[in-house]
Amino acid sequence: MQWFDIHTLVVLALLGLPAILIAWRQPFWVLSALLLLVPLRDLSIRWMNASTDLSPDWVNAISRWWFILVLALLVVVTVQWVMARLKDRNVGKIGIIEVAFALVILVAVLSTFLSPNFSAGFTSLRGYLQPMAVFVIARVVRPTQKQLKTLLILVFLIGLLMAAFELWQVTGWTADDYRGRGYLRQNGELVSPTIKVRGQDYIRPTSTVSGPNELGVDMLLLLLFAVFGAFSFKGSMRGFAILFIPVFALGIIQTYSRSAILGTVAALLVLILLISKGRVAAIKGNVDRVSRSYLFGIIGLVLMGIVALYLTGTMQRMGRTVANLSGEYHIVDSVRALEYLAINPAGVGMGMVEPKGALLLIDSGGLYHVEGSLFQIAMEMGVWGFLIWVLFWGACLIRLWRQWSGLNDPLKQVWTGATITGWIGALVAFLFLPLMQSISLMVWLWFMLGLALQFIPQPVSRQYIASDPA
Repeated sequence: MQWFDIHTLVVLALLGLPAILIAWRQPFWVLSALLLLVPLRDLSIRWMNASTDLSPDWVNAISRWWFILVLALLVVVTVQWVMARLKDRNVGKIGIIEVAFALVILVAVLSTFLSPNFSAGFTSLRGYLQPMAVFVIARVVRPTQKQLKTLLILVFLIGLLMAAFELWQVTGWTADDYRGRGYLRQNGELVSPTIKVRGQDYIRPTSTVSGPNELGVDMLLLLLFAVFGAFSFKGSMRGFAILFIPVFALGIIQTYSRSAILGTVAALLVLILLISKGRVAAIKGNVDRVSRSYLFGIIGLVLMGIVALYLTGTMQRMGRTVANLSGEYHIVDSVRALEYLAINPAGVGMGMVEPKGALLLIDSGGLYHVEGSLFQIAMEMGVWGFLIWVLFWGACLIRLWRQWSGLNDPLKQVWTGATITGWIGALVAFLFLPLMQSISLMVWLWFMLGLALQFIPQPVSRQYIASDPA
């Protein structure tokens, strides 16, 4: 088992030291660069494979740039944390989130060592833990108000780029275009599956990411940022957010991802629950008026979404799915997984569940196939391991839910609100999609969660790294 070969070490040497030097002074901007560039990672890999003469070893090494940034940030925040603790001699309090997070790591590591195939288990472990490192970093790197606003604007612009690329694929690409630009699976098939829409062949777009399902969840997160921004921002920022709502909503619909659409419905229902419980903090004006504006706006968005789903044939496709649940492999796999876990609660072992997309895992073979990431966790780490994950997610989301109404900053309201609803929507999608080890999507989700928790009052030990150090 070889993780860092000579090619990766060369890239590490060229990128690692500059990243550490920049992160020492501006950690939040290095972290932000990771967030903004990681959705382009799959696109860059396809371009290198299709348009350059780089060997697979060099392509793989260059594609690991994102984790080199993560390692650089981990070095910086660890050293600065130790320096701060030596100075103030206060390690702070450890809460349920920290305990649950440590237990998640522990159960994942133990499951790896107990796996029937350690190599495959270690590959799966990396797939879970590497993006989770972003959560740790985001919890301790505190942005300034200006930096947070700039980041949100840049997130919208990256989302616009992804949506424009998606629209280009929908309107102008053929199967030969996808093939010629490197949109191929490891077995040679197209990444973008073809489906029938109103009797016509339709190639589901992937934009810059790994596939149409991931793109659908990405667009969901962007839509939630836009919806919250439309009601929390004032002036030009509000108009900016409103303009992006139809862009990202169309982005979801064009993927024809049933799981992403279910996740969108769940996220919007949670948003309405927040409103109905009076958890909208009005910066100016009357809370009831703001709450009604939210409610009417969401109702309008849902109605427009229903019309769009009908006109595009998505509603009919989902109707056929519901009418034939026994024939849907996502459902069949999930039911079989539940039946297996009822008899064997320990699961089958780390790395023994497919699909994951990792070449090593595919080569080693899996003992069990189930699509949904949540079922994959239970099958790999056992029922008790899965419950620890649920404890961690629940502790994080409940803390954010309880504290959201107390935030008096619209930027933090938008980020935290999108995090709560986005994670719930993503978890619904993860019931059917194997995306928990998707690098770009999970970097986004872990970044969002870590930064949102940064906005909630924390023990002093986790508030030491300002993005603009003196």
